[in-house]
Amino acid sequence: MDKAETAVFMTAAFGVTDVFEEVFKEDKDYLRYLLLEKEDNNMEALTRDVDNRVAVGDVLGKTAFEDWLRERFQAERLSGLNKNVKFIHTKYALIDPLGKDPIVITGSANFSDASTRRNDENMLIIRGDTRVADIYLGEFMRLFNHFFFRMVAASAHNGGHGTGERPASELAPDDSWRKPYFQKGKVKEKERLYFA
Repeated sequence: MDKAETAVFMTAAFGVTDVFEEVFKEDKDYLRYLLLEKEDNNMEALTRDVDNRVAVGDVLGKTAFEDWLRERFQAERLSGLNKNVKFIHTKYALIDPLGKDPIVITGSANFSDASTRRNDENMLIIRGDTRVADIYLGEFMRLFNHFFFRMVAASAHNGGHGTGERPASELAPDDSWRKPYFQKGKVKEKERLYFA
């Protein structure tokens, strides 16, 4: 992961173990995406590098509609299969998934200390299969964007603090919204070029 060339994508259902946290803390000039079940103990370290994009599983803020959903569908339990995990339970890491030699790491291990040292877990490393990498990347981005939107919406509700994004309630009346996508070295430009 530390030797990636273009991008890293990782899910973490039970927080980020220290080994991976050390990698995410280092300043890199490429995109790194992290999808968490809940906030990690050291969010500051994970978000220190502006190229790190972090989303945390959550529902939209407290509204009458959400209260109705919670009552109607018991949203606090969601699947009801696991009381510890409500949103993110996938376990995979993608290294340079759009490159010529992508690496997909997937299986039952949660990339946590317990799963790598004490539990009976397994992982597959799939290297060089661009089709598998595309499928995993598509699913990762579907989940990431789903939850990142909720973080931006919560940030707007809290006065725009927390994500570095412009509050969602403010739409630009002109084409100024596109400027960050063409500013050299900015995260939005890197995203535009990477996913082009």
